[in-house]
Amino acid sequence: MRKKTFIHKKDLSTRARQLADWFTINQITSTLSADCGRFINEVHVKHIDKPPVYSSNWTTGMTVISLLMAYERFNDKTYLESAERAGNYLKSLQILDHRYPAAYGFFKEVTPQDTHCHPRDALSAAWGLLHLYWKNRDPEIFDRVRIFAEWFRQYAMKDGYPAWTVYSEKNKKPYWQKGSFHGGSPLFFFDLYETTRESKWKSIGLTICDVWTKTFLKKEGSIRVEVDAKTGKDKTGWGPNKGHLGWQDMHKTNDDFSSLALLRAYRLTRNVGYLETARQYLDWVLTLQRKDGAFGRLPVHSAAATLILELLDLASLTKEKKYEEALQRSIPHFLSLQELTDKQPMIHGGFYCTSGDYAHGNRRELGVRTSCYALAALLRLEGKRSYKEYTAY
Repeated sequence: MRKKTFIHKKDLSTRARQLADWFTINQITSTLSADCGRFINEVHVKHIDKPPVYSSNWTTGMTVISLLMAYERFNDKTYLESAERAGNYLKSLQILDHRYPAAYGFFKEVTPQDTHCHPRDALSAAWGLLHLYWKNRDPEIFDRVRIFAEWFRQYAMKDGYPAWTVYSEKNKKPYWQKGSFHGGSPLFFFDLYETTRESKWKSIGLTICDVWTKTFLKKEGSIRVEVDAKTGKDKTGWGPNKGHLGWQDMHKTNDDFSSLALLRAYRLTRNVGYLETARQYLDWVLTLQRKDGAFGRLPVHSAAATLILELLDLASLTKEKKYEEALQRSIPHFLSLQELTDKQPMIHGGFYCTSGDYAHGNRRELGVRTSCYALAALLRLEGKRSYKEYTAY
């Protein structure tokens, strides 16, 4: 379907390798460090001397998925080994202590000493392990994934929707504020369903899709990002500081793959309602597209990649040209986010991301959030093979 291209596919392949190499070169590889397996998370390009920040549970898990795509494409074991190393870090975060069932199975947020996790982040860690299991068929990994999924089903869900934060401390109750970011969580459960054929996992995914639609989607297609769990009031535009408001702004166009989950729900059920909900949101996003192809007055860098992945599948499912055309217009801006001029290993190949304070529209920091999605987008745009990762198919 993609007849018009702004860039040669060979260049997309080269860029994908440069980005995959950026991940592996900057991964902690020494087993003498408890951080072994973590990727570099933020790089201040003009202040490279600043101590680097390394990946958390979710950024590690999502990068695992992208590196496995690179391994499929290039058959380079460096990428598989990197993903497996990251998987070992993720395993170190999982609580497997039976003494407190309400925490048994979840992945701590950043280090083994953490006492909390955001279930969406922990789910991304488990998702990375599930895709790693698809490659190496290690039964221990799959056991861990199932244990997590059972924990999520029993302890991280309330009224059909997941918690914002949970704790491993017995005296702390979950924080049930509703975040739109959980709209992408069904993708993990749909992948688990495809693996096990156990209908309970598909059911959880569909339930989250349904509650997400009722809770967050507005008539014109935009979304509420944060909703008070007790009152049902929209809390978008409210927060303790500018960073929180910037975080909310990010999720207006980077929907954390909520649309992709809806498209997968449509593929699994053929319920047109799921397709129409995804279309309604992405039609609204298209109204934000600028002349340079970016989306929004201050473009969210990570959305440049997530929207490519979502528009690819929506265009394929609907055969409507407007989605393909918007996708093509967005590619030059998307590619401009990759740093290829600076040859320093810590910088070369990475993608610019939202700054740590969630200030948008600048190019100060390279980051995993954009980069892991960008690797998937580059490989899917290249189109040399089909992937089970980051797709509705």
